[in-house]
Formats: sequence, C-alpha cells, structure tokens
Amino acid sequence: MSEPGSPRPAAEVATACLQPDKADLFIPRSDRAFARRAYQTVAPLARSLLKVIAALVILTMGRSTLADQYHVPTGSMWPTIAPGDRILVDKVAYGLRVPLVEGYVLERSGPRAGDVVLFADPRGGSTLLVKRVIALPGQTVMLRAGVLYVDGAAQPIEQLGDGTRVEHLGGVTHPAGEPDFAAFGPVVVPADHLFVMGDNRAASLDSRAMGAVPRELVRGRVLRVVYHHDAAGFDLSRALLSVD
Repeated sequence: MSEPGSPRPAAEVATACLQPDKADLFIPRSDRAFARRAYQTVAPLARSLLKVIAALVILTMGRSTLADQYHVPTGSMWPTIAPGDRILVDKVAYGLRVPLVEGYVLERSGPRAGDVVLFADPRGGSTLLVKRVIALPGQTVMLRAGVLYVDGAAQPIEQLGDGTRVEHLGGVTHPAGEPDFAAFGPVVVPADHLFVMGDNRAASLDSRAMGAVPRELVRGRVLRVVYHHDAAGFDLSRALLSVD
C-alpha cells in the first residue's frame, strides 16, 4: 500500500476508471452537483418547449388545412353575416388542400346552390371574400325588379310577419337584405365556375361585377358566426349563430 500523500499506483487508477462508481473521481464534487442540478432544471423546460412547438405546428397546419376564423368588415352579406362578425370556415367541405399547394389534393363534391363560401378574389390579390352561391355551371342567371331568376325560375322573396325578408333559393331559405332593382343578365355560368352574390344585394360587389368565380378559388364553406365585435364592443346575441 502506498504511503499517505504519495501518488496512486497506475493499476489502481486504471481500475477506478473501469468502475462506474469511481469513474467520476476525477471530476470535482461541486462540478458534478452543478451538472446534475442544471440537467434537472433544463430537461423539463426543454420537454415543455418541444411540446409547445409541436402544438403550434399542429395548430398552424390545422388552420391552414382544416378550419379557420375570419373577420368580416363589410355588410354585403347582411343580415346573414354582419360587419364585425368573426366567422368559422370549414376548409375541407369541398376537398383537401395543403399549404403552399394550389388546387385540391383530394376534391369532394360541391359547392351547392345556397352555400355561403369563402373564396379568393378572381380579380387577383390576397383578399378573401364571402358570398352565397347562387348558380352552378351551365345555369342561367338574371335579375329583374329585385327578383333573382335561375334558369328562368323566380327565386321569390317573402316578407315575414316580423318584417324580415327571406329568399327561397331552390331548396334553401335564407335571410335577405336590401334588394337591388337594377336589371342584370341573363348570363350563363361557365364550366368549373360558380355565380355568387351577397344577401344584401344593393350593397354587394359580387359576380355581377367581378364575374363568375373559378371553383379552384373556393377556400371553404362558412359554418357559423363565432362572435361579433365592433366599435361598440361584443354582441353576444350573435355568438355561435349558424350560417344558413
């Protein structure tokens, strides 16, 4: 055995290196304790950060692909959708898109006449618009004395007992805003296009001015009003209203 204070024999040092409980003899005790504390502190934070990043990626992909909310600033769809409404849009109602890819990866049937849809402006730009589908490819549209005609059949407007107006568009009955008495058409909807109009016809910039909307520009179907907020604050009476 070596004398106190004398160097440790080489064999003893080599044996210590091979034994896990002695392998850290060359690391100062204070440094080992600091490393353990640092790991115990950083590891949970790193795991939490990874979870947050994963959740953000999933939410971003979901908003880009599945559903999203949009603010409506104009009254072209009043009274169905009012200025200040935030709407929920089903982005897979008519097919599946993925971010940064034009067109549908998986296409489904629709839209149908009466659906309220979100679409890109066919004139260009990044603005998204909301209108109601009035007619499908091959159908003829015209407007006379405030009444809409599709394939020659009038889509009557009825005034209810409470003073509100509704339009009977095929099999869909929806709220009607102010009628537009200017004559329009007749025009035939081109193939792979949709003719869209606002429910508030007198104040709507729609297919009468911008032309029919290519089917590929449709981004989804509007499902409901999530909530309403404008300069006056929140209007809870419009929260979660279904859009028909």
